[in-house]
Amino acid sequence: MLNPISELRRALAENTGGGYEGIADILPKEVDKIITQMVEHLNPLRQNIPRKPGSGAGVYINRRTPGAAKAAFYADTDSFDEETGTYEQVEFLYKTIGTQGKVTRKARAIGSKYVDILTAEMEAKAEDFKDKEEYAICWGDSSANAKEFDGLYKLCDSSNIIPAGSDNTGGDLTLALLDQALDAIRGMPSLIVCSKRTRRRIRALLQAQQRFINMVKVKGGFEVLSYNEVPILVSNQIPDTQQVSASGATITSLTGGNLSTLFVVDTSKVFVSELTPLTVQPLAKESSQYDKFDIFADEVLVARDPQAISCIVGIR
Repeated sequence: MLNPISELRRALAENTGGGYEGIADILPKEVDKIITQMVEHLNPLRQNIPRKPGSGAGVYINRRTPGAAKAAFYADTDSFDEETGTYEQVEFLYKTIGTQGKVTRKARAIGSKYVDILTAEMEAKAEDFKDKEEYAICWGDSSANAKEFDGLYKLCDSSNIIPAGSDNTGGDLTLALLDQALDAIRGMPSLIVCSKRTRRRIRALLQAQQRFINMVKVKGGFEVLSYNEVPILVSNQIPDTQQVSASGATITSLTGGNLSTLFVVDTSKVFVSELTPLTVQPLAKESSQYDKFDIFADEVLVARDPQAISCIVGIR
């Protein structure tokens, strides 16, 4: 895999004649691609949820609820029963994720090279962007924060939320629970997404039952653990400090407890639509004190079918 930092330095150096006047003077067009590499570096979740170009204010999906009459067998002269399904339009509006970086005049004056300082700042801000985007993909809630898009937990159909325990103490992960989450997907499960601790639990369960621990290669060149040939991806934005309700069926807080969550996703029906792909924009110089740049994207997580997502909550 390319080293994004080295590539950024090379791209910046090749674009200059030796003098650095400011961010706008040295940022080549290739920097957007290099920043994208930084965000995707060691980030298999972003690379393996499909990303599709979009347009307009958002993505609009017509969801069908079938009528009560189903297919049946009939005698030769019987009339067929007919009942048209109902349709509901669901909107997924684009939201903006962004961060701003700046390099101070003094740091620029004492730094060995302005490009090195700028590179370090861009690396840090790309990491900030990656963390916020990944958090939104898992936990975004537009009803709690209208600026966010809804994440996997909010989009998951309530019938596909599986409690690991029957009270607020949660329960242990079992292969039976994992099978239940896979089977709950209406379609074919594509990804399992969990914390590092939960992945260790899965590995221990497989070893305890003397099963082979299979590895599969996923997009981006990563080799990851799999269960029933479904890749298991780790997200740093799935904390092991969650709390659940008294019934154990819903998450009440992401902090203050010792529980975790596991997601199963069908990526043929769940994807990220991008209105504005990840972009780096140098800003006009307003002061001698700073050089500034923005990193931003306009995007939304789309679930064509809420039963294309399932999750296990309250994993001890």
